[in-house]
Amino acid sequence: MKINAKDVTSGLLLIIVAAVGLWLNQDHTLGTARRMGPGYMPMLVFWIQMALGAIVVVLGLFNGPDPLERWAWRELLLVLAAMCVFGLLLEKGGLFLAIAATIAVSALADRTHRPLGVLGLIVFLLALCWFVFIRELDIRVNLWPQF
Repeated sequence: MKINAKDVTSGLLLIIVAAVGLWLNQDHTLGTARRMGPGYMPMLVFWIQMALGAIVVVLGLFNGPDPLERWAWRELLLVLAAMCVFGLLLEKGGLFLAIAATIAVSALADRTHRPLGVLGLIVFLLALCWFVFIRELDIRVNLWPQF
């Protein structure tokens, strides 16, 4: 048996996060597939995540040796900071500023990104998020900063 330590660790992390999510979701009513309650979709997503984590663990047991490497703390912290920036900017800064800042901060995690590529990604994701969330789903969220 050739164990891939990266895959096994990643799969176990997925399973643990899904289990914690299912435990925290217990207080929400589930409803039915026809009349979904607030806890139905998170429950479904966590079960799918748990199943995918189990698949990753099983495949990791037979994929061959691939030892764990040193953690990339800088990259991890920048991605987490980008998520925090999105949460902090969404209400007062608007959707467009929050998305642009999130992409800009997370792009710092990879030193190979070019500014023109990041700008293109920002423009594309702004258009996509406007189309999906504002036009199609009609979600009421500020697009621009509210002063």
